[in-house]
Amino acid sequence: MDFRDDLYFLVLTVSMEAGGEPYEGKLAVAYTVMNRGKSVIDTVLRSYQFSAWNTDSSTRLGIDDTPIAVLRECYKASCAAYFKLSEDPSLGATHYLNEEVTRKARGGTLPTWFDESKVTARIERHTFLKLRG
Repeated sequence: MDFRDDLYFLVLTVSMEAGGEPYEGKLAVAYTVMNRGKSVIDTVLRSYQFSAWNTDSSTRLGIDDTPIAVLRECYKASCAAYFKLSEDPSLGATHYLNEEVTRKARGGTLPTWFDESKVTARIERHTFLKLRG
Protein backbone atom coordinates (compact mmCIF):
# COMPACT_ATOMS: atom_id res chain seq x y z
CA MET A 1 0.00 0.00 0.00
CA ASP A 2 1.07 3.58 -0.48
CA PHE A 3 -0.08 7.07 0.38
CA ARG A 4 -2.94 6.89 -2.13
CA ASP A 5 -4.61 4.11 -0.11
CA ASP A 6 -4.26 6.10 3.11
CA LEU A 7 -5.56 9.22 1.40
CA TYR A 8 -8.58 7.35 0.01
CA PHE A 9 -9.53 6.08 3.48
CA LEU A 10 -8.95 9.52 4.97
CA VAL A 11 -11.32 11.11 2.43
CA LEU A 12 -14.01 8.52 3.14
CA THR A 13 -13.59 8.94 6.90
CA VAL A 14 -13.82 12.73 6.72
CA SER A 15 -16.86 12.43 4.49
CA MET A 16 -18.68 10.06 6.82
CA GLU A 17 -17.64 11.77 10.06
CA ALA A 18 -17.79 15.43 9.03
CA GLY A 19 -19.44 15.67 5.63
CA GLY A 20 -22.02 18.11 6.96
CA GLU A 21 -19.48 20.32 8.72
CA PRO A 22 -17.83 23.43 7.25
CA TYR A 23 -14.39 23.09 5.67
CA GLU A 24 -12.58 23.90 8.94
CA GLY A 25 -14.42 21.04 10.65
CA LYS A 26 -13.53 18.63 7.87
CA LEU A 27 -9.88 19.71 8.09
CA ALA A 28 -9.86 19.28 11.88
CA VAL A 29 -11.25 15.74 11.59
CA ALA A 30 -8.60 14.89 8.98
CA TYR A 31 -5.88 16.23 11.25
CA THR A 32 -7.23 14.25 14.18
CA VAL A 33 -6.66 11.06 12.18
CA MET A 34 -3.17 12.19 11.19
CA ASN A 35 -2.32 13.21 14.76
CA ARG A 36 -2.65 9.59 15.89
CA GLY A 37 0.78 8.89 14.34
CA LYS A 38 -0.04 5.61 12.61
CA SER A 39 -1.16 4.84 9.08
CA VAL A 40 -4.57 6.20 8.24
CA ILE A 41 -5.93 2.75 7.47
CA ASP A 42 -4.73 1.29 10.79
CA THR A 43 -6.15 4.30 12.61
CA VAL A 44 -9.61 4.54 11.08
CA LEU A 45 -10.32 0.81 10.89
CA ARG A 46 -9.31 0.13 14.49
CA SER A 47 -12.35 -1.08 16.42
CA TYR A 48 -14.57 1.62 17.88
CA GLN A 49 -12.28 4.52 17.02
CA PHE A 50 -14.26 6.10 14.18
CA SER A 51 -17.91 5.18 14.45
CA ALA A 52 -18.54 5.59 10.73
CA TRP A 53 -16.47 2.43 10.16
CA ASN A 54 -18.32 0.36 12.77
CA THR A 55 -20.16 -2.62 11.33
CA ASP A 56 -23.56 -1.22 12.32
CA SER A 57 -22.90 2.30 11.01
CA SER A 58 -25.72 3.72 8.93
CA THR A 59 -23.35 6.43 7.71
CA ARG A 60 -21.05 3.89 6.07
CA LEU A 61 -23.95 2.56 4.04
CA GLY A 62 -24.45 5.98 2.47
CA ILE A 63 -20.98 6.52 1.01
CA ASP A 64 -22.25 6.06 -2.55
CA ASP A 65 -24.88 8.75 -2.05
CA THR A 66 -22.46 11.47 -0.91
CA PRO A 67 -22.77 14.55 -3.15
CA ILE A 68 -19.69 15.15 -5.30
CA ALA A 69 -19.28 18.67 -3.88
CA VAL A 70 -18.98 17.21 -0.38
CA LEU A 71 -16.46 14.61 -1.55
CA ARG A 72 -14.37 17.30 -3.25
CA GLU A 73 -14.24 19.38 -0.08
CA CYS A 74 -13.38 16.27 1.98
CA TYR A 75 -10.63 15.44 -0.51
CA LYS A 76 -9.25 18.98 -0.24
CA ALA A 77 -9.27 18.84 3.58
CA SER A 78 -7.74 15.36 3.59
CA CYS A 79 -4.90 16.39 1.27
CA ALA A 80 -4.26 19.52 3.33
CA ALA A 81 -3.95 17.46 6.53
CA TYR A 82 -2.12 14.50 5.02
CA PHE A 83 0.56 16.67 3.40
CA LYS A 84 0.43 19.35 6.14
CA LEU A 85 -0.49 22.09 3.70
CA SER A 86 -2.62 23.99 6.25
CA GLU A 87 -2.48 24.75 9.94
CA ASP A 88 -4.20 22.21 12.20
CA PRO A 89 -7.46 23.78 13.45
CA SER A 90 -7.84 20.94 15.98
CA LEU A 91 -4.63 22.14 17.66
CA GLY A 92 -3.11 18.68 17.90
CA ALA A 93 -6.26 16.76 18.83
CA THR A 94 -6.21 12.98 18.73
CA HIS A 95 -9.94 12.49 19.43
CA TYR A 96 -13.22 14.26 18.83
CA LEU A 97 -16.92 13.78 19.34
CA ASN A 98 -20.24 15.46 18.85
CA GLU A 99 -21.27 16.09 22.45
CA GLU A 100 -24.97 16.48 21.69
CA VAL A 101 -25.27 13.30 19.63
CA THR A 102 -23.11 11.37 22.08
CA ARG A 103 -25.20 12.43 25.07
CA LYS A 104 -28.40 11.40 23.26
CA ALA A 105 -26.96 8.00 22.37
CA ARG A 106 -25.64 7.42 25.91
CA GLY A 107 -28.62 8.58 27.95
CA GLY A 108 -27.11 11.97 28.80
CA THR A 109 -23.52 10.97 29.56
CA LEU A 110 -20.22 11.31 27.76
CA PRO A 111 -17.62 8.54 27.43
CA THR A 112 -15.19 8.01 30.31
CA TRP A 113 -12.32 9.17 28.10
CA PHE A 114 -13.86 12.65 27.75
CA ASP A 115 -11.89 15.15 29.83
CA GLU A 116 -12.81 18.83 29.57
CA SER A 117 -9.25 19.82 30.49
CA LYS A 118 -8.02 18.06 27.32
CA VAL A 119 -10.29 20.01 24.94
CA THR A 120 -8.23 21.79 22.29
CA ALA A 121 -10.99 23.22 20.09
CA ARG A 122 -14.70 23.33 19.44
CA ILE A 123 -15.59 23.65 15.76
CA GLU A 124 -19.27 23.67 14.85
CA ARG A 125 -20.72 20.45 16.30
CA HIS A 126 -17.42 18.70 17.13
CA THR A 127 -15.35 18.95 20.30
CA PHE A 128 -11.66 18.08 19.81
CA LEU A 129 -9.40 16.68 22.54
CA LYS A 130 -5.72 15.86 22.80
CA LEU A 131 -5.57 12.62 24.76
CA ARG A 132 -2.14 11.34 23.63
CA GLY A 133 1.36 12.65 23.19
